[in-house]
Amino acid sequence: MLNFLRRRLDELMTGSFLCLVLILMLLCRAHFASPGGLALARWVLGSVALVVAALLTAVCFTPRVRPMLRVVVEIGPIVVAVLGYVSLKLYDASVITSWLGITSKDSWMMAADVVLFGKTPYLWFHQWGLDSRLFLQVMSCFYGLYPFTPVIVLSWFMYKGDMKQLRLIRRTLLISFYCGYCFYIFFPVSGPLSLATPAKPLFIESTLTYTFLMGNFRFATDCFPSLHTANPWLMVWLCRGKLPRWLMAVAVIVCAGITLSTIALRFHYAIDDIAGFIWIFPISLLARATLPPRTADCPSAPRRTTLGECQLQSTAS
Repeated sequence: MLNFLRRRLDELMTGSFLCLVLILMLLCRAHFASPGGLALARWVLGSVALVVAALLTAVCFTPRVRPMLRVVVEIGPIVVAVLGYVSLKLYDASVITSWLGITSKDSWMMAADVVLFGKTPYLWFHQWGLDSRLFLQVMSCFYGLYPFTPVIVLSWFMYKGDMKQLRLIRRTLLISFYCGYCFYIFFPVSGPLSLATPAKPLFIESTLTYTFLMGNFRFATDCFPSLHTANPWLMVWLCRGKLPRWLMAVAVIVCAGITLSTIALRFHYAIDDIAGFIWIFPISLLARATLPPRTADCPSAPRRTTLGECQLQSTAS
């Protein structure tokens, strides 16, 4: 039973989450700030369902679609976890926070920033003149890269045929995403953006895209720990020695830009990002502990050795 759970934990987490969302859909109505939000959600869900149904049907007639179906099976759980964030907003997860009597922890976060840095770091950015239109546009681009980074990394290892690394990263990110979502409910922090703004308005706040996405899909207390910081650096941590140097350098630059953007755009306190860095280590250890036992200890042979033969050889030795 334990080995089954270790092998199928990704599927169990994804399936359980989808079942939870289905139950919520049946019990309560999703709340959108505008009709466009509802239309976008329906379009995304309908398109995904149509693609999966088409692949499952086509595989019965031709083996050529099996590689595409395999991509969906291997990378699909991460897409579900990334998009699953919006369910926190749509189905009022904040009601659980209120029902438990948990109050906002923003005052704690601001106090921690003041103790560590003298003021919340965004104010340093403003003081240094790092809130120009161009700088904030660059930061907005980095911030927007975040949901695509897991898919890009998994696609790279799938392209390279390193399925062991792909599944390690996938398992780690799934645990990080779902544990992070629980943290948002039980440790609510809204971030500096919710406070009175002493500086000039951010460029990103004036865009229609920002207004649309924030109004329809952003959960209000999604700051501690910062998954925008944790997950990209988590992937870099797990990819040590697995990527070419030039690609690792690009990954580090992207991660640094995403982390910097969380402060520059006033989405996170610095303590949120510090918690995100700390988050990396227990999550990676937990993910490795849940993986199936290694089967790579068998002696090399000119032909592929099965798992059963590995066990027999291990017993004999």
